[in-house]
Amino acid sequence: MAEDQHAALIRAYIDEVFNGHRLDGVGQYWDDALTSHWLGMETIHGLPAWRAAMEAFFAAFPNAAYTLDDMFFAGGQGVWRGHWQATQQGEWQGIAASGRNVTWTVIIIGRFAGGKLIEDWVELDRLGLFQQLGCIPTGSSVG
Repeated sequence: MAEDQHAALIRAYIDEVFNGHRLDGVGQYWDDALTSHWLGMETIHGLPAWRAAMEAFFAAFPNAAYTLDDMFFAGGQGVWRGHWQATQQGEWQGIAASGRNVTWTVIIIGRFAGGKLIEDWVELDRLGLFQQLGCIPTGSSVG
């Protein structure tokens, strides 16, 4: 698969899944035996587990919208950088619904094979997100 095809796949994936919250056709983007590393804390194996994690994310952030800021591809890998904007309306990762509007950055490194994503590494500004959600205090000036 050529780099321009990878770019087209990711743009369609972001449009349908990230911004459309449509998970029924996710198999056209992801291999069934995918591996997805989230935040260096959790590794998700297989399309059903990945889908369940995204369903939980969208349930907590029903208006989540992703803006793509940059992407590039080399061979069978790619990197895309963007940011999410959402309002937390439900529990997520042990954090009760806060009703807060939040924005956080994300960098995803993906590996492709057979015309689909087979593995990714998701790094996000978890500290900034959790501070905005009110579960981690922000620093104060020492005076």
